[in-house]
Amino acid sequence: MKKYINRPLFLAAIVISLVVGLEMPFNTFTYSFVFYLIEHKAVHLVIPSILGIIVVYGVLAGLEYLQSVIVNRNVCQINTRLKDDYVTRTLATVAAENSDYEARNLSFFMNDLKLLEDNYWRQLFTLLGLVVTTVGTLGYALFTNVPIALVFIGFAVVPSLIPRLFSQSIQTKTRVWSAKNETLSGTVKDLFHAALLLKRYQAVTGFSARLHRSVSEMEGANAAMNNRIALANFAAFFTFSSLNYIPIGIGIYLTITGKLSLSGFVAIQYATNIGLNSFRQMLSSWNAFNSTQDIRQKVLALDQPEQSATSAVTPVTFHDLALQTVGFTYDQRPVFDQLNLQFKAGDKVLIRGKSGIGKSTLIRLILRELQPTDGMFLLNGQPYTQQEAYRLFGIVGQSPVIFQDTIKNNVTLGRPAEDAAVATALRQAGLPEFTQETGLNQLISENGHNLSGGQLKRIEIARALFFNRQILLIDEGTASLDPETAQAIHESLLRNPDLTVLEVDHHIPEAVRQLYTASYQLTPNGLTALTD
Repeated sequence: MKKYINRPLFLAAIVISLVVGLEMPFNTFTYSFVFYLIEHKAVHLVIPSILGIIVVYGVLAGLEYLQSVIVNRNVCQINTRLKDDYVTRTLATVAAENSDYEARNLSFFMNDLKLLEDNYWRQLFTLLGLVVTTVGTLGYALFTNVPIALVFIGFAVVPSLIPRLFSQSIQTKTRVWSAKNETLSGTVKDLFHAALLLKRYQAVTGFSARLHRSVSEMEGANAAMNNRIALANFAAFFTFSSLNYIPIGIGIYLTITGKLSLSGFVAIQYATNIGLNSFRQMLSSWNAFNSTQDIRQKVLALDQPEQSATSAVTPVTFHDLALQTVGFTYDQRPVFDQLNLQFKAGDKVLIRGKSGIGKSTLIRLILRELQPTDGMFLLNGQPYTQQEAYRLFGIVGQSPVIFQDTIKNNVTLGRPAEDAAVATALRQAGLPEFTQETGLNQLISENGHNLSGGQLKRIEIARALFFNRQILLIDEGTASLDPETAQAIHESLLRNPDLTVLEVDHHIPEAVRQLYTASYQLTPNGLTALTD
């Protein structure tokens, strides 16, 4: 977690938290000093003492405000670095089989990282102040009378062991809460995504039971987690309170018998009471600390994203791709077997197949996101890696991936680029209306609602062209479009001599099929060439 810290700012927060922790020891001193003035009838010291105390409290109050400002700045910078890093590193771990990827990671980002802020980072600075308060007040008590102070401190040993009894159960409750949060995030995400659909069918309350169950389970898990922390705090408080009155009784006896001055007893009793109370708060903070252990481990366990996209790589020119006797089995069920295919640069290949036959699976196999059960994939006659595939293949999927951002950023995926390069890609993709500055900077609304389906598809194509992808993989990319728009997109792609296209679809009009250099039918037993 150290890499998320601004060291000078973090050090400043540590120092000021330690200084602010002196407030209660000073309070202890002033309280006992009042009784000292009364005992010794030191009238001449009353006014200067009160004025001095007021000045010191003013300084401490100012430092406490400054501490809040510095701690908040620390939390702001830590959260910014941590959340940026978490999203970047999590994006690099996505895999084809991550079915709950969005809901799970969104829940962690919105909920678990907030818990980390409250129960780890902020608690850290609170703990530092409590350590100084505890040491300062108990140190003052020892300075006043060592034997009596040791009696008070001795009775605090047993309660200090209590948090150990609850740490494991607190972590378990926290894990349950995190899991329920993931489920709720998925439920709410589904409902918001389908809001218009539910309204059109007048079924807004149709999933009320599912929503209520998810909310109830999450809130119940949250209550259970907080109740377990509260139980640990109760056990510590009750034990402290019970054992604290035994040394108080001893102090009262010694004061009555004249073996201990009243101001000395007040100093010891008040100092140890504040010290032990601060110690109890330390244990409470430690309980909160324990609740973030799994979250911290998950953050630390994330893989560092690969830098291949930005590091220097040797450009590869695509010549041909060969699939040799490829077979794939999923969940012990054969998807296809003995699949053979070869195509070269400039070819336009169509693979047809009914729904569920494995067309999208084939795309993922070509991208090396899935590994074949049998057979080989050869690029220019050699096996290739997933990263090599990502540098060659552009993707147009069934549902376009669109960001709530400008046209330009949707094409470049946020990378710096000259307007001319983006405009060229848009023009080649059939979107000349967006090639001027106003078009490039036009904002796309949520889910692309202010653009047509054809325009969204063409943005994906422009994206592949901008990134100089030599092969375009189309996974039923035009299935949701009207026939005229679909044909226009096909013609612009299939008549481009510099582009290699592999498209999988369940139905392509005959007029469009004539534009492909080769057509195949995908079956569980392989590929069958289609003839006119």
